[in-house]
Amino acid sequence: MTTMITRPLTVAAAAAALLFLTDAPGHAQQGPTPGTAPQQAARPGASAAQGATATGTVQKVDTAGRTLGLAHGPIPAIGWPAMTMEFPVATGVDLSGLAPGRQVEFTLAPRPGAGGGYVVTRVAPKG
Repeated sequence: MTTMITRPLTVAAAAAALLFLTDAPGHAQQGPTPGTAPQQAARPGASAAQGATATGTVQKVDTAGRTLGLAHGPIPAIGWPAMTMEFPVATGVDLSGLAPGRQVEFTLAPRPGAGGGYVVTRVAPKG
């Protein structure tokens, strides 16, 4: 009789543990799409709709794919910590003259559409 009662409880406990662990911070998930970062709360009073300007170091330039890999510092306007990520680049933004290792100042704007994320709308070499 005890086995019949404890078995459903054991199964229920295992299922609850599995749900808890798969939703825990640090759980391996598919990486973000270009221009998206881990969810961060925006700084109070900051308007993500206006975008943000930041500085960083070019890691990768893909002119055909219109993407730019950047290692950037914190971006307080949108609540992001320093990180390295790949961004889509808006049509009309000149990527010539950019190469890995180059310090740049860039502007991000919210990407239109349901996908969310940000797109580089301006990039200029520093110095």
